[in-house]
Amino acid sequence: MKDAIVNFFTHIFDYSFVIQLLAIAAATVLLLGVEYKKFKPWRFVIDLVWLTATFIAAHLALHVFALLVWRGFTSDLPYFIGITLYTCVASKHKWINRLAMGSVVFSLCTVMAALGTIFGNAIEIAIDGFDIAVTKILSNLIIIGCAALFFRYPLFKFETTVFDCALNVSCNLLSAALCVIYEYVRRSSAEMMRLSWKFSGFITVVLLFLFLINIATYFMTYGLCKERERALEYRVREQKSESLKELLALNEHKLSELREMRHDVKNQYAYMQMLIEKKKYGELKSYFDEIVGTLAKPLYACVDSGNALIDQALNLELAKAGESGVKMNTRVAVPAELPFSKSAILGLFTNVIDNAIEACLRENIEEPCVDVVLSMQGDYMLFCVTNPTTRADTETDALTWHTSKADKALHGYGVKIIRKIVKKHNGYHRCFIKGGNFVSESLLDTHYKENTGGGIVNE
Repeated sequence: MKDAIVNFFTHIFDYSFVIQLLAIAAATVLLLGVEYKKFKPWRFVIDLVWLTATFIAAHLALHVFALLVWRGFTSDLPYFIGITLYTCVASKHKWINRLAMGSVVFSLCTVMAALGTIFGNAIEIAIDGFDIAVTKILSNLIIIGCAALFFRYPLFKFETTVFDCALNVSCNLLSAALCVIYEYVRRSSAEMMRLSWKFSGFITVVLLFLFLINIATYFMTYGLCKERERALEYRVREQKSESLKELLALNEHKLSELREMRHDVKNQYAYMQMLIEKKKYGELKSYFDEIVGTLAKPLYACVDSGNALIDQALNLELAKAGESGVKMNTRVAVPAELPFSKSAILGLFTNVIDNAIEACLRENIEEPCVDVVLSMQGDYMLFCVTNPTTRADTETDALTWHTSKADKALHGYGVKIIRKIVKKHNGYHRCFIKGGNFVSESLLDTHYKENTGGGIVNE
């Protein structure tokens, strides 16, 4: 074992190898460990050091194992181990983004490592005395450059779907697998090594083609995500416009009712004046009692919490519930001023409460009722909506099926809008069924800082 360790640090651990370790570690940390536009140098350096140490330890262990037991390992396996470990332990992104970006890093390092070696071999054949370390270092610089480019256009800036992840993972792992197989076959015998030298130019073209395919696949996926985000932004603006139109129509309807009431009051005053002039006081008292009983009933239900934005959004939903025959109870205790935009409040309230109203109608609840609670929980605003349901209790996220819309795609946008708004405001959202009630809970940070990665709810 001692001889194997000495052999590793004597024949493998040179300056080009160290540069490769640092390049792949830097690319891994940049794409999997750094949040978009939240670069922390100290965190980057710490992760870079321990990941590089992990690569060295994995290389050393497998090198010793190969010399003592079996030589079938390729040099890409230590990188796969280190990248997988970092993806599982240190990355803070969603798992679907971890899988996508992890496969990108691994494919990038395997393809470029193979390309740097074989391209150097091709130049060695043409130019005597050429140092292959030059092409290896150049390939490592390309790894860092591609990682910086991907970080500038990250997939995790958007809502990545399973299709997006599958597209990247399948393409990247296929490229990586081809490179691993090529490396294994090349090292299997002296004859294969000689053939790889002979066809080094052709192999260089193939590897370069794989590299370009991976780049194109990544940016094609990025474009799909960006277009989906634009569609979501359009849907948010459309929904805001619809909500404002409904609010305007509601105000016009109530204004019409007030005008009718004013007309009735004028007639009532004239009738009472006539009774006074004719001294029919008993009839006047009866008529007056009748009017008082009528006025004791509210003209229409409304929310008056002191926060104009909250009141507008809830009164709009209150009117929708009334038209649908669903009772809506509200308990609101929030400050008069909150840092949330009109788009955020309308988007969140409209999607969640509309889903609750639709669920009551779809399930034919005998006494349909939606309870809405708005309160402050420390620095967070709690938005909780509850409605009765016939479904069984579950703690899993049931939001995706909680709809009766004929167009499921619209509901899909609604779900994305809810999650996007909550994410933008450093919040938390969950929905579950308990005790015969569907519960949707959202927390929004009242001291949030603008998230430049997802601004679909800006005014």
